[in-house]
Amino acid sequence: MALPTSVPGHAQLPPVPPRAQNMLRQCGPGLPPLRERVRDVLRDWIADGRLTPGMRLFEQDLATVLGISRVPVREAIRILEAEGYVTVRGRQVRVRALDPASVAHLLDVCETLEALAARQAAEQITATGTLRLRAVLEMGRTRLATGGFPISDGGNMALHEEISRLAGNEVLDSVLAPLRGRVQFLLRHGSENDRIETEHAAITAAIAAGDAELAAELSAAHMRATRREILAGLPW
Repeated sequence: MALPTSVPGHAQLPPVPPRAQNMLRQCGPGLPPLRERVRDVLRDWIADGRLTPGMRLFEQDLATVLGISRVPVREAIRILEAEGYVTVRGRQVRVRALDPASVAHLLDVCETLEALAARQAAEQITATGTLRLRAVLEMGRTRLATGGFPISDGGNMALHEEISRLAGNEVLDSVLAPLRGRVQFLLRHGSENDRIETEHAAITAAIAAGDAELAAELSAAHMRATRREILAGLPW
């Protein structure tokens, strides 16, 4: 159950149904540590705007909503701090505010890494990989054609994640995953769905053709256009 907004300084958190709490608490071989699963939940809440920039987070509030102890919450917050999602000052934890310079730096890094992922995906592409990538692209097109918003509903992220899988570079994927979450958070109110889908189609075609140079070039250009959109929409 979400905490009441009447508690001074305590923002209302998204409710977590008992079934979801039970799934979160599951343990066993093959499951990530609880701290990482809590991190994923909180990262998703930040990415989709349920936890907003500047919002103060309290360990006990989060533990109560998630139905767990404070220890994994504290550990998850440390991970989120390292990934750039929250700031910790003494005992105060806040969702990281939108700092123009930090956002620009984030997007510069993403441009380089996404281009590398596209290049390596084109170098490693197979017939099966091409089918998978085109299927993800088609899902985004379908969402857009039926009135959806691929930026905010995950269609944009899905294609980039598939490109990483095709690149087969675990180190690159582990670095890009948290950065993409932050970009998705910044794009949550994005309106350039048509532009993004058109660019995705061109990147997909280049990867499918095995043209590593073109795939990298198109991916970098795609991120530069996304950078312009995000920076133009920031409230400064």
